[in-house]
Amino acid sequence: MKKVLFLGSLALLASCEAVVNVPTPAHTPQLSLLYTLSNQPITAEYNQYFYNRNPYVSSSLGTLATTRLQGRLDATVELRDASGQVVEQFKPDTSAHQPFDYRYGTYLPVRGYVGQPGQAYTLRASAPGLAPLEATLTLPAPATIDAASASFVTKPQVVAPGPYPFIYDYYGQLSFAILDAAATTDYYVAYARVFDAAGRPWGYVYQDNSGRNTEGPDIKLNRFDLSSTNDVYKILPVSDEGRNGQRLNFSHPVGLSYSGSYDPQRPNIPPPAFLEITVSSLPPATYDFYQSMQRYYDTNGNPFAEPAPLRSNLQGGYGLFGGATDTKFRIRL
Repeated sequence: MKKVLFLGSLALLASCEAVVNVPTPAHTPQLSLLYTLSNQPITAEYNQYFYNRNPYVSSSLGTLATTRLQGRLDATVELRDASGQVVEQFKPDTSAHQPFDYRYGTYLPVRGYVGQPGQAYTLRASAPGLAPLEATLTLPAPATIDAASASFVTKPQVVAPGPYPFIYDYYGQLSFAILDAAATTDYYVAYARVFDAAGRPWGYVYQDNSGRNTEGPDIKLNRFDLSSTNDVYKILPVSDEGRNGQRLNFSHPVGLSYSGSYDPQRPNIPPPAFLEITVSSLPPATYDFYQSMQRYYDTNGNPFAEPAPLRSNLQGGYGLFGGATDTKFRIRL
């Protein structure tokens, strides 16, 4: 009898379904920008490795928009120092990007200005038909890498099968530590890549997570991981909160992967010679932006997740004026 009543209740609820029209949220297009100022010289190699740091400009879209994001090349972007003097201007990169390409809307520096740690900067941008935007930041002091802690201990190499066997990956344990300052709250992000004996880029370093327990959720708890320069959502910053003044240690299995071309007639790939670590000190707003980026992607597709809006430090628009004070350290392999 109870079963019949339950089914009847479901049928009654089903008969009460109604279609509710939800109005489209109002949206006023605003300028959107992503740019990271660094203390590194602007070279061709730097632009290739950190190409996501160059300004990218677009217009914001409404919440329910179905069109693809399209960058714009008609913006005026300039960087000013604390005195108000223009120290850098940017021009659109029209070399190889077409409309609707994900890099269409990239800008390149004109003067090659190098950011100075401890100095304050203001970024201003404008575009026809949109309100201008502005943001300020101060480049933080560089991080201190403990030279005695940096090491790479090799593991057995992997040889590719086939008629032209060659070593395509090197494996090992990468370790290094940051000597964190005790008096301030600091934020860091770390990258690593490989060079040959001539100082040319050899390949990239990837973190080998195969030994981690894949059962259950991936609990991060301010974990220190290597980041990638190829994808914005793979920038993984770490804070010294809760361990202020202590050493921030990284020690993890990694792989060194050759990224050059392979010629079957010359199967002997030049061996890697140096592993370079780059530790970037970040301003608080830059850390907040990439933390919110992680939350945004972690909740993607989860209808029960709390809203994860992206943080922005741009007044009058959306996005990030970020900073990165880079410190490099090389380990001879």
